[in-house]
Amino acid sequence: MSEKVYRTAIYARLSKEDGDKVESNSIQSQKTMCEEYIKNHKELELVETFVDDGYSGVDFERPDFRRMEEAIREKRIDAIICKDLSRFSRNYHEGGRYLEKIFPAMGIRFIAINDGYDTINGNKSSDYMNLLFKNLINDNYCRDISMKIRTNLDVKRRRGDFVGAFAPYGYLKSQVDKNKLIVDEYAGNIVRQIFTFYKDGMSICQIADNLNDMGVLSPMEYKKSIGINYETPFKTGKPARWTYVTVKRILTNEVYLGILIQGKRGTANYKVHKVQKRDKSEWIRFDDAHESLVTYDDFMSVREMLCRDTRATGKGSEENIFSGFIYCAECKQSMVRKKVKSGENTYYYYVCSGHKRHEGCSDPHSISAKKLENAVTGVLKQQIERILDMSDIMEYIENLPNYDRRIFNFETQAAKLEEEIENLKKLKFKIYEHYAEGEINKDDYTDYRNRIVEELETKKNALGRVQHDMKETDEVGGSGRKWVLIFKEYKNFDRLSRRLLMALVDKIYVFNSNEIEIALKYAEEYRDVQECINKNSDLLPEVKEA
Repeated sequence: MSEKVYRTAIYARLSKEDGDKVESNSIQSQKTMCEEYIKNHKELELVETFVDDGYSGVDFERPDFRRMEEAIREKRIDAIICKDLSRFSRNYHEGGRYLEKIFPAMGIRFIAINDGYDTINGNKSSDYMNLLFKNLINDNYCRDISMKIRTNLDVKRRRGDFVGAFAPYGYLKSQVDKNKLIVDEYAGNIVRQIFTFYKDGMSICQIADNLNDMGVLSPMEYKKSIGINYETPFKTGKPARWTYVTVKRILTNEVYLGILIQGKRGTANYKVHKVQKRDKSEWIRFDDAHESLVTYDDFMSVREMLCRDTRATGKGSEENIFSGFIYCAECKQSMVRKKVKSGENTYYYYVCSGHKRHEGCSDPHSISAKKLENAVTGVLKQQIERILDMSDIMEYIENLPNYDRRIFNFETQAAKLEEEIENLKKLKFKIYEHYAEGEINKDDYTDYRNRIVEELETKKNALGRVQHDMKETDEVGGSGRKWVLIFKEYKNFDRLSRRLLMALVDKIYVFNSNEIEIALKYAEEYRDVQECINKNSDLLPEVKEA
């Protein structure tokens, strides 16, 4: 053996992938074994120790491993000793590259004690093949562990378990079962308040400003205040404040409906650590996973309004309750509010944005805010009265013997929607086949696919609504017309509010003659009831036509 004295570095590593071997593979155990080996080999002189605690052996992106490489380049060390090969690497290809090419080229002696491997001994072919075989076993071990972890997480997600590191704002992890979410009363009330603010006409920026003015801790700061060690890339200051992004994320997160959508991001395999977004078809959705914080109707109303081009009023400005609701009947573009001063008086009116931009609308289509408010108030009062009368008639009809309730069969509606969704999925796959076989070009494929995806989303939302109403049928009577209760809530309203509009109105169209047309929500449900009344009117002469 050479009398050269080797400046030796100990390398130790430990990660969660070591499972039940943590005790025997502890950092201290590795260091002790290496130190004893060095004591018994006079040609080895310990100069540095490098430790990566909590890092996987799949790749070499480990802080102390990189520091050790730097020491090699600076020629501070010329030998490395490990307890065994698995502490150095569990990557068959990369580990072999270091042992076969990099270390020999840099004159580094490498020792793996438990594997009986030492490059000073000549690196015999049989020993080297044995080492490569062990390296391959270590690589496969990582692969198996990774697959088991992925499978376990996938099973948990599919049964509605929460597998995230931190609970979403408004919830906490249960002390009884860490995979279940429970409502955090304080933060949950803030979430509900955010939805209320938006329904009352506040813009997202106004909501963020309001929460900051009220001294409400942002989600990040709140988690820290209750002892959760939480960091986020969205932090914008010290301390973090409520922002547009934070508020919008809450308003669009289906977790507040009791729905868990997990698996949105992930890595390609156990050797790739870069997290990437996954296709929506790969997401795992589970309904009723935990208690909801907002109602389905409120959430869907807010989602719809967020998709529209609404413009916020500033602090102290008069409330613009029609923002996002009023459209030109000719060009179907939104109408914008304008302010006109006449002496000491201020007047508001709405004008077609399409005509203003010279984009296809031939007439200005304007209407005063006062006239619009009076017209909408009259129409809504009349419609609410009509719907409540229809509800009384339906209640009478449903109490008649042998009444046919099939028109309100939720199961039939759900089955029809599920069939349509399945057909769209098949069509989506068929379109891809045509593209893969070169029958259509990429642009056409993208166009077709986007249309199908959009239609799928519409059908899935409709199915979600039917399933939601199905669950609440027992709470509101035989036909489950929960929507009627929403109209009944505003039976005696004295003035319009944004909350009322979000509850009852879809869109308002303004004609050039100052006439308006209101597209109400629940139009399909309304038609179903009207159809049922018409169907039974000849059998019930005492029931007046609605």
